Amino acid sequence: MNQKNNLIQGIIKENPIFSSMLGLCPALAVTTKLENAIGMSIAFTVVLILSNLLISIIRKIIPNELRIPIFIVIIATFVTSIEMIINAYLPSIAKNLGIYLSLIVVNCIILGQAESYASKNNPINSLLNGLGIGIGYSIALCLIASIREILGSGRLTIWNDLVINLNNVS
Repeated sequence: MNQKNNLIQGIIKENPIFSSMLGLCPALAVTTKLENAIGMSIAFTVVLILSNLLISIIRKIIPNELRIPIFIVIIATFVTSIEMIINAYLPSIAKNLGIYLSLIVVNCIILGQAESYASKNNPINSLLNGLGIGIGYSIALCLIASIREILGSGRLTIWNDLVINLNNVS
């Protein structure tokens, strides 16, 4: 598979939310507003890319019997770092995402990608695969959130900077 396909696969063909129905619990929990979906999408994508990259780099030195615990520690380290950054610089998003931000650690999509892809492929392909899956996940979350927010309030609001009001459309 070439590098372009590594990127495209996760966006369309292997979109984890729509094709595998994975990650639906946080997807449904954080998609009440588009801004929450954007925040979770960015956090998820950054964690997936970084964990895929690191796991791919160290894959040959990880003992087979310790690979899952090592993957979880790597993912947890990135999630904790991202969570601390979001808490420091985007406290409203941290408040809105709540516990679901921390639950990225046990997200089966990230652990599944570590096990099935990053542990068997080179760093560039693993990075592209993580980016593709992250973009696909982001599109799915934002699409679900947009529909839910429009049906729930008749408008889309993104951090009060962009408000698209669909109630008074003539």
